[in-house]
Amino acid sequence: MDPISGKGPIAQTASLLFYGWGYNFYRVENQLRADDLLIRAKVCAILGDARAYLKALENAYRRAHLPPPTRDNPFGDPAALAQARLLARCGVLIEEVSTAILSAATPTNDKIWLRHRQEEGLLETLQTIDVRMTDAAIAVHDLIVEWDAGAVANPEIEAQITQALAPLRVIVRERNERLTLMV
Repeated sequence: MDPISGKGPIAQTASLLFYGWGYNFYRVENQLRADDLLIRAKVCAILGDARAYLKALENAYRRAHLPPPTRDNPFGDPAALAQARLLARCGVLIEEVSTAILSAATPTNDKIWLRHRQEEGLLETLQTIDVRMTDAAIAVHDLIVEWDAGAVANPEIEAQITQALAPLRVIVRERNERLTLMV
């Protein structure tokens, strides 16, 4: 449906501005594509907040359990050092998922793609996937924010974070499969 109706010179100029380059910013598909990018950025911001909180807990753990090196004990407690490294690895796990979400493909707007897929329907499907992704990211965030300094001393923390991130990994994989062009 053409939002510009009328035959006057102003309507013709507006029509040229909207459609002259073959791109209409107000089409539903373009809005859904922009929303998809925005939602993924917000999901990564939620994961970034969780990562920052985990980093603060890691720093508190290091201050409490790893005193500055001395001549008698230059390397510190090996168990505390291993737990601090484990916390750092947990942060990397969160960053990996966040990177996968940010770098996930967005459907292109080209003729080959449109020949095989209905773009608006696909973008609506991606929107429902993004809602699930947001829900899973909030669950990871809430899990980590509930922890205190004592919780990060648990050696099972990596397994907990890996288990919490598993739904996000599945959702990203499912999203990428939806964007695979199968003819």
